[in-house]
Amino acid sequence: MSLVFVTGATGQLGVPLVQALVQAGYTVRGLCRTEEGATRLQALGVEPIRGDMKDTVALENGLKGVEVVYHLAGGLRGKGQETAQKLNRDGTAALIAAAHGKPIKSLVFASSCAVYGDRNGLWVGEDYPPSPHTDYGKSKVEAEELLLASGHPVKIARIGVVYGRGFRVLMEEAHKKGRAWLPGEGLNFLPWVHIDDVVGALLRIGERGQAGGIYHVVGKSTPSLKEFYKEVAKKLGTKPVRFWSTWVPSALQFRLAEANERLAGQMNRKPRFTPDNLRLWTAGVRMRSERLEKELGYVWHFGDYKEGLVESLS
Repeated sequence: MSLVFVTGATGQLGVPLVQALVQAGYTVRGLCRTEEGATRLQALGVEPIRGDMKDTVALENGLKGVEVVYHLAGGLRGKGQETAQKLNRDGTAALIAAAHGKPIKSLVFASSCAVYGDRNGLWVGEDYPPSPHTDYGKSKVEAEELLLASGHPVKIARIGVVYGRGFRVLMEEAHKKGRAWLPGEGLNFLPWVHIDDVVGALLRIGERGQAGGIYHVVGKSTPSLKEFYKEVAKKLGTKPVRFWSTWVPSALQFRLAEANERLAGQMNRKPRFTPDNLRLWTAGVRMRSERLEKELGYVWHFGDYKEGLVESLS
């Protein structure tokens, strides 16, 4: 089996992916920033490469002799001056530079549904042009463009909003404490996808995906925010999420988010919420996923989000 290098290997997507790769018989290297992360990867049967996406030596060491790359590293916002552009676009540029001249056969990039911005519930296919309305979405588009122009056999996975056992997006503790709040009114449709289907789809894209291909990694059902969290509350036996716009005007929400982001940056801390967060939570888009099924023969673990929630919250 091929030697695989995974960036972002200790993240919420990275850990289940490297586990699946090892189980499938691949030899796996994983990029990690801390000693704790390295220890965790070793326990999973993964060779740890200490460093981050700014560490040229670490990237080159991780890529030695590698045929397959899964590029998961990135983020919405880091500490201080670690913007989405630095985490996503610049990190991707560093990976491309380190991969120059190396015989990579497959490079899978974990992009995001955020590239489409707010489509107000419009159904979009993979050929729909990106129109991001957040810095995060713009940085993912820029990273996609860099990769597609790199000459490597790149495959783009545009991933929806990921949920699953232990994922913070489910807000289990907040529900149980009666503190589950979200921005907006909850009427926007989001492309949810269970982590098991993210991992399964990424493996299928890496093995069978077409170079230069774009694939939507989203579940078969696309409920509104309110519908999704109503089902979460039902499974937990708690009260449903409350939405800020019932109590706090949108303009004030954005002013508070801007102030919070500015203050956190001055203190070199990661902001708890930002204007990008608000825009992402209140945006709406529905993404078609037939290409995964028709071209790559992917079979879903969870055809409906309610089925996925039973597993996630049981």
